[in-house]
Amino acid sequence: MDTSKVLLILISLAILLQSLEHADASVEDECKIVAAADPNVDYNFCVTSLQADPRSGSANAKELAIIAANLTVANATSTLSKIEKLVGDSKIDSATKGLLNQCRSFYKDVVTAASGAIKAISSGSMSDAKKQLTEASDNPQDCDNLLFEAGKNYLLTKEDNDCTNLASIAQHIVAKLQ
Repeated sequence: MDTSKVLLILISLAILLQSLEHADASVEDECKIVAAADPNVDYNFCVTSLQADPRSGSANAKELAIIAANLTVANATSTLSKIEKLVGDSKIDSATKGLLNQCRSFYKDVVTAASGAIKAISSGSMSDAKKQLTEASDNPQDCDNLLFEAGKNYLLTKEDNDCTNLASIAQHIVAKLQ
């Protein structure tokens, strides 16, 4: 192979590596901003969550907000499935099932709000997206508080915290875009 081809390949490889390094820094940079703005959001959770989506490597802030909102929808949908299983469990008493049914309503609202936020972000309506993401981040905590008061928060603590954090990540990125 002649030297000009080798040089072209090396330059192309360097550009590719530099763009990949920059893309990773974007996730890290956004997560630093989010973690600084919200002490309840763990930096490592933010990075790991966003990087779970392969699109995050080349995403800009707006796209990262959409990814975080999509992750919120996925988490809430998964939590709804867990709630369904708990409600159907014969070992769970009827009072707890009533609380879980309230949580089901909260999580349905999360799915609706986060889905609406995705549309709002996509259309550039960041103030609407922020409002919807605020709702999406509050509802899981409402569920957690409800279960906590009954001494049953252990049933969904991780799900409640993860969903709140995912919505908060999206919310803080959107706030920065306003």
